[in-house]
Amino acid sequence: MTRTAYVAQKGAVVRREGELLNVYVGGKREGQIAVHDLAQIVLMGNVLLTPGALDLLIERRVDTVLLTLHGKYRARLVGPGSHHITLRIAQYETLRDAGRALGIAKAVVRGKIANQRTLLMRHARQGGEESLRRACVSMQAAGERLELAGTLDEARGCEGSAAAAYFRVFGALIKKEGFRFDGRNRRPPMDPVNALLSLGYTFLANAVEAAVHVVGLDAYLGALHAPEAGRPSLVCDLEEEFRAPVVDALVLAAIHREAVVPGDFEDAGEGEPVVMKPEAVKTMARLFERRLARPVRYERLGVRLPWRQVIEQQARAMARCFLKGEPYEAFTPR
Repeated sequence: MTRTAYVAQKGAVVRREGELLNVYVGGKREGQIAVHDLAQIVLMGNVLLTPGALDLLIERRVDTVLLTLHGKYRARLVGPGSHHITLRIAQYETLRDAGRALGIAKAVVRGKIANQRTLLMRHARQGGEESLRRACVSMQAAGERLELAGTLDEARGCEGSAAAAYFRVFGALIKKEGFRFDGRNRRPPMDPVNALLSLGYTFLANAVEAAVHVVGLDAYLGALHAPEAGRPSLVCDLEEEFRAPVVDALVLAAIHREAVVPGDFEDAGEGEPVVMKPEAVKTMARLFERRLARPVRYERLGVRLPWRQVIEQQARAMARCFLKGEPYEAFTPR
């Protein structure tokens, strides 16, 4: 099975030794990575890649991603472009058709709303606050308006309305002292919960973009997210349906099981972004990879697949949408 490796030790040096990558910190070997089944390597912070290691990653076409130590995306090493020219042409033609693009955007938003509502309703059934049920009603109303949307801007408005209702009550799902959520903020995140969400969404975007490259799609042309310089809009589209079941659920579990604690964050002062300590970043990376390895029922194939493979299957479903005109359906786990 293909996998992702993270290197987050400050001052680490990654060296090639045969068909292995060895990680050294202060001259001492701290880890070893086999490349034969490696799909992606994520280098976080001040990590040095030697020329030999770089050559091996290029040779084996390993997706190499560079993040800051706190999870902000910086760049990635991309190999030769896609040979799937027919697929790329079909993608461009489909998304130039306003009607077809709207249909795909609606499917993306429909799936996102459904998965967010599922997370809230699960907690509401466990004795959650009445506010959760009210939020679900508001999100259902946004979903009903979505079906009547006649433009991309109207579909985006429904997505925004549902997201606002969802995040208004997300804080009610957090029961651990020291963690408080008063609303979504980012770029930069100003509190520990937002920092965890932002980091998780960065990890998720990397996993989705890797799947997009494997399938041969153009990451920068999507339906729901308009083209914008430097933004992989198709990745943003495909990411939406996975935010709640993969990242939001993971953040809640990490907080409640004390995998992360308030002491893992440093407050830089009033009006300044919160800073997550390196060990907490590494903990979240491990938990995220464990989450992607967890199997879930994939009804389209009638089998259980790890979340990582589900993401790739959804990218392939999008490709069929472009090539064969099949309607795109977001993944909504039961």
